[in-house]
Amino acid sequence: MVNLSIKRCISLVFCATLVSQIGCSGRSTFQASGRVQYKDGSPVTGGVRVIHFEPTQSSTATIRKAATGEIAPDGSFEMFTRKPGDGVIAGKYAVTFVVMDKPMGGKSLIPGKYGSEAQTPYEIDVDANKTGLLYELEK
Repeated sequence: MVNLSIKRCISLVFCATLVSQIGCSGRSTFQASGRVQYKDGSPVTGGVRVIHFEPTQSSTATIRKAATGEIAPDGSFEMFTRKPGDGVIAGKYAVTFVVMDKPMGGKSLIPGKYGSEAQTPYEIDVDANKTGLLYELEK
């Protein structure tokens, strides 16, 4: 009888842990997508075009991990943390950009402030799905 009680107890703990992890993971990430363009409305060009969400010092993110997205030739992007489609962990982020003319040894096509967490004019608080985001950069 004691053996059966121990097995039930272990099963209950395992199920409770599994349910709590499923519940938390389902609510802790959100989809974020939008468009990056130059201030004149033209799409961002270059051989390398990437957007980053970097956790800020005041971020409430339970896991402090950056999210990344490739900026497509039409300017669209979709953020991911570990793999495409997984979204962004809830929290506050500085939005930074890398736009270079070519991958290896290239030069930046945007002002340095956009690549610095401390200087970027853009921040986002991810607390729900964020679609239709628009970021405009100077050339």
